[in-house]
Amino acid sequence: MSAELEKMVAEARLDQQFTLVKGHWRSCRRLWLDTPEPLKVARLGPDLPPDFWFGTGLPGLADIRPTRGDRFEFADNGRPALIVPAYHSLPGLLDATPERHVEELVDLVAVDLDRPDQFWRRRDRAVILGTAFLECAGQECEPVPVFSTPISWIRSGGAGISILDWSMVRDLLLDHVLIAENIALGTRLEAALAPSIMVMRAA
Repeated sequence: MSAELEKMVAEARLDQQFTLVKGHWRSCRRLWLDTPEPLKVARLGPDLPPDFWFGTGLPGLADIRPTRGDRFEFADNGRPALIVPAYHSLPGLLDATPERHVEELVDLVAVDLDRPDQFWRRRDRAVILGTAFLECAGQECEPVPVFSTPISWIRSGGAGISILDWSMVRDLLLDHVLIAENIALGTRLEAALAPSIMVMRAA
């Protein structure tokens, strides 16, 4: 790749990153500064410890409009949704604990407040929520709690993961010991991780 092309790619990536950060900041401002009862609105519960947000990043609130696939765009007078930041751990910069990892904001996830299993992605890049926890658990050979929705993952303080793209489950989780939040999720994980068996036709 030429130096000029590398520069253009880097600038485009920085622009995308800045756009995500601005959208995230506006949503955080609306939820935490402009909303009288932010925790009640976000359905996150009343008693959160001071260090609660270390594992998840601060959620926000915004009006959104679903677009193609499972993507969304910010839109005035759209439907209100909880905005969850999605990070990827930067290679070589992961510390020993999720609270001290170094990550890059790669996507925003909008979660329907009335249907927590319904969500949309801004950039279609986030595969799971909780990449730092997954990497730390892999390094320490610890089991990984898997939560069924982004909101239940947030309520845990990021102590585990929530799956956004099930097509990547085998690649990401096959070598991990998993603890499912509930039976339905455990059954789905078992099916997703099971080997695909083909049967030869009889001669």
